[in-house]
Amino acid sequence: MNVKSSQQRRAYQPWEDAEAVPFIEFRNVTKRYGAVTAVDNLSLSIYEREFFALLGPSGCGKTTLMRMLAGFEEITEGAVYLAGEDLSSTPPYRRPVNMMFQSYALFPHMNVEKNIAFGLKQEGMPKAEIADRVAEMLSLVKMQDFASRKPDQLSGGQRQRVALARSLAKQPKLLLLDEPLGALDRKLREETQFELVDLQESLGITFMIVTHDQEEAMTVADRIAVMEHGKIVQVDPPVHMYERPNNRYVADFLGNINLVEATIDKISKDVVTLATPTGNVLTVNHAGGGSPEDKVWVAARPEKLSIGLQKPKQVNCLPGEVWDIAYLGDLTIYKVKLDSGEFVKVSVLNQTVSETRDITWEDQVWLSFEPEAAMILAS
Repeated sequence: MNVKSSQQRRAYQPWEDAEAVPFIEFRNVTKRYGAVTAVDNLSLSIYEREFFALLGPSGCGKTTLMRMLAGFEEITEGAVYLAGEDLSSTPPYRRPVNMMFQSYALFPHMNVEKNIAFGLKQEGMPKAEIADRVAEMLSLVKMQDFASRKPDQLSGGQRQRVALARSLAKQPKLLLLDEPLGALDRKLREETQFELVDLQESLGITFMIVTHDQEEAMTVADRIAVMEHGKIVQVDPPVHMYERPNNRYVADFLGNINLVEATIDKISKDVVTLATPTGNVLTVNHAGGGSPEDKVWVAARPEKLSIGLQKPKQVNCLPGEVWDIAYLGDLTIYKVKLDSGEFVKVSVLNQTVSETRDITWEDQVWLSFEPEAAMILAS
């Protein structure tokens, strides 16, 4: 078994190697439904043993892309390659690919054991081998004690495990996961995300997940592709995409972001100085792009801002009024209205046990951030 350890995962970056050969390639793929273009001239490379996430809102084309890879949708233009082989003429049942659906699609009249064994029987595998494989899968997903139960006797999380075991039983080279955790409650979903990562690492199988949940994508994926209107907007590891999104759409879709309109005043080697419409001067570390007098947005994540009742000594300070407060247990979110009329969110970690707060509604406050805590987005 090809095991990818935690140390290996940290160093796993084949997309940075110019000589690495992609395991999956979408080459100029387009999918049209009549006059509607669901996927628009899209090219993408995915590498063996990668846990890859397609992220985007409903209708962006991510599920269509996955279904073309599985063979459930015909490609209008372009081609999909798996391990160097053009899949155009390969029917779904001949592809070394398995797909786990959002609905799980378990057979209600079969127990857990028979559900997992179904695909193996269809392939004509000997009974003894089927029994061994089913036992292995039950152990893998920790469902040994539920082998004789039917789907309606299981919880949502247990049904999800059975569907996963059935998808893995045929030992595919590629497992496709279509919103696999959408039916689970938040706590169970978070636990299962880490289990999926551990499972993928231990099996060494390439996983490709479709989701609209940003936190889910960032938890499980080695890389994320954000999609919009049938196109890929950005492909990067989660940390790079979160800290350095390439446009406002990605920045806004992947977590919370504050966008303050500003004009570039001057650019030096290390920093960019900007002016807001209300006359506040901001300084941001230079990250390339932009020219003096360009209209841009200064973007900063809520957790990178500070809030206080007194004006701080930082270079970047913006006055405002507390408009709303959300207490989330581990965090408190302050929604602040700036003098410009723009709203900015600040998240504060609740580090002590307390039911009171120093800052409350309608307080006049100061927001501040360090130059390295923000970025400039031109589009």
